[in-house]
Amino acid sequence: MLEVIIAQYGLVAVFVGTFLEGEIVVIAGGLLARLEFLSLTWVLIIAFVATFAGDQFFFYLGRKKGTAFLEKRHRRHWRARAEKVHDLIHNHQNKILFGYRFLYGLRIPTLFAIGTSELSTKKFVLLNLINSAVWSVIFVLGGYFFGEFFALLVGNVKNYEKEVLIGVVVVALIVWLWSIVRNREEYN
Repeated sequence: MLEVIIAQYGLVAVFVGTFLEGEIVVIAGGLLARLEFLSLTWVLIIAFVATFAGDQFFFYLGRKKGTAFLEKRHRRHWRARAEKVHDLIHNHQNKILFGYRFLYGLRIPTLFAIGTSELSTKKFVLLNLINSAVWSVIFVLGGYFFGEFFALLVGNVKNYEKEVLIGVVVVALIVWLWSIVRNREEYN
């Protein structure tokens, strides 16, 4: 039963999670691919498409509505992050355009700020293609090889599939909640 649910909704979850922020979801997708619940090829493809599409969406949202959105935003941390990103883009444009993807919890505000900057859309699209491919491969294969290590430790993982999946969900929720709390403390 659990395999059927994962087979039906696993790739959808990878897409949605990756589109919105993604590291934990993509690592979990790689792990589930190693445990043969999902196809590694499809997890890689979905992770790449979702991260590229998500970044493009938030970049264009920043380009069209970013300045007005940031001015109206009551949460100071979005404006503070945008100001930091503008300074960094001015001084270290290529490093920021490659590195933002690897900064957990900063992707969306960074993309808004990049969208409000003077950066050309062509340059962003090109670097986003490269960045999305590199990021997807690193995180999906990281989860896959963690699954390989886990399988070596445990043996026949199929005997523990329910526990493994619950563990993956619990860890993902803890990391997500921790990042929310950390961000609120940092910007309050």
